[in-house]
Amino acid sequence: MIRRLLARIVLAASATGLVVGAAAAAPWPERPIRLVVPYAAGGGTDIIARILADRMSVALGQNVVVENKPGATGTIAAEQVAKSSADGYTLFMATTSILTVSPHLREGLRYSPLTDFEPVTLVVYQPFFLVTSADSPASSVSDLISLAKAKPGTLTYASFGSGSPPHLGGELLESATGTDMVHVPYKGGAPALVDLVGNRVSAMFIDAPPIVQHVASGKIKVLAVSTAARTSLMPNVPTVAETVPGFEFSAWFGLVVPKGTPRDIVTRLSSVVTGILADEEVKKRMAGLGSDAGGEGPEAFARLISRENEKWKSLIRANGIRID
Repeated sequence: MIRRLLARIVLAASATGLVVGAAAAAPWPERPIRLVVPYAAGGGTDIIARILADRMSVALGQNVVVENKPGATGTIAAEQVAKSSADGYTLFMATTSILTVSPHLREGLRYSPLTDFEPVTLVVYQPFFLVTSADSPASSVSDLISLAKAKPGTLTYASFGSGSPPHLGGELLESATGTDMVHVPYKGGAPALVDLVGNRVSAMFIDAPPIVQHVASGKIKVLAVSTAARTSLMPNVPTVAETVPGFEFSAWFGLVVPKGTPRDIVTRLSSVVTGILADEEVKKRMAGLGSDAGGEGPEAFARLISRENEKWKSLIRANGIRID
């Protein structure tokens, strides 16, 4: 009788375990997912996130809702996501700045870009073009370097502000070529471009959309693209690396989730997003925003984050770069 009683207890426990196991293995996703964007609605990051969210909603069978949380150059949103439940229902559109630049420029961050997130995949990367005015004597990267070396401390380069990708790109070019140029920070890309067209600054790195009309009208010259390989956005433009071996930088956006998110969810997210980014229509829409589609998976994205973190940390420390 005791044996029968023990057998019933074991059977009941096994049945309970099966129920718990079934609940734990419930299919994901069972409810809407939020995709946190660290900037205001209407900007490039937001538009890319909404293109992705629309396609993901169809692929996953649940609404993927974009949630804009601007402030402190994206670090407020990053901290909130880092502290969110690691259950696959909170996604974050991270950027170069948030994961690999801000940690070395801003003190007191309450999250760790390298340990508080799980990389899902690179979404897009945004090349920058080294440009001069039509009146500049420089018509190539070699020309610009020669001018800078002939007159140290006289050539200027514009940026969108201290710590912005165009600023870091300029610092990287100086370091790689042993030149001495003067950084001129502006409050945004529009006024910087106006002064470049007017030949009041010597050069700048800038993304594609703002310069298309100026290139077509002959008001500016495109010397090179900042990426390691030529870009489909302007395939005839050489890379800086063709003159300065090893030179490379871009802005990028990538999908991450809170650390501890189940691996099967990360894998499925990566597969879905990679499939979306391989679609020709999506590629065209990204290209229209001045970006090339990514979709390389968690491991490749993790390596990119680690590599970029080391590069920008070294550059920022070596040059004493600070936010104005």
